Amino acid sequence: MRSHLKVIAMMVDSHIHLHEFSAEELTSLCGKSDLIMLAVSDDYASSMKTLELRESCSNAVPAIGIHPWKVRADSWRDGFSRVQALFDRVRFLGEIGLDKRFVPQTFEVQVELFNEFLREAEKLGLGVSVHGAGAWKEVVDTLTSYRIKAVAIHWYTGPLDLIRNIIDNGYFVGINAAALIQRKHREVIKEAPLTSMLTESDGPYNYRGLRLGPSKLPDLLRLISELKGVPTSEVEETISRNFMRFLKSAGMNVNIT
Repeated sequence: MRSHLKVIAMMVDSHIHLHEFSAEELTSLCGKSDLIMLAVSDDYASSMKTLELRESCSNAVPAIGIHPWKVRADSWRDGFSRVQALFDRVRFLGEIGLDKRFVPQTFEVQVELFNEFLREAEKLGLGVSVHGAGAWKEVVDTLTSYRIKAVAIHWYTGPLDLIRNIIDNGYFVGINAAALIQRKHREVIKEAPLTSMLTESDGPYNYRGLRLGPSKLPDLLRLISELKGVPTSEVEETISRNFMRFLKSAGMNVNIT
């Protein structure tokens, strides 16, 4: 497992589903000197694909996991065991978490699985990228019952008054390119400190006609610059350093130039 990464990028995509991109798209994304990515997975099969991409995508850090949308009440334990067998090959787990908004019917099982992942993350010192749609408070309350140093709350659109709790626990707030058209997410940008932000795309997701991906990151950086009242260059540098701290907290040795 590669544990050393030299960060030379200023654009950060802290949550991207690389395994869903076409071969042609991967050619344009992988190896870019101005982009670094945390490549998340949805289940065992996509976790394997993400791990396979590591060799050809030197600017991607792999994460494995089971997305709440993929949780099955009758087979989640087997699914977890299969992904767990891969834990020694990564420093990050993701996408994991809870979802009451889109899949409330499996919520009780999601809670069990989420706790299994977090127990292992705590024991092994792994970082996590966490989904929390419709269950933001439950996600944060569960996270704070574990000692996990590297936590990113993916595409946060929860209560603004919960952001202080997130920040006080040392977690990062995922700022998605969807903020270009999503008003609630722009409110999160205004509320969260720049030093606790990580930019992301969740690509190749289509959100209200907007195809999300790393190509939207420059526009997102400019939006953050406008909303925070600081130069775009400062936003780029701060978020790049935030990501370096995130990687280091999960045990990766990282240099930034």
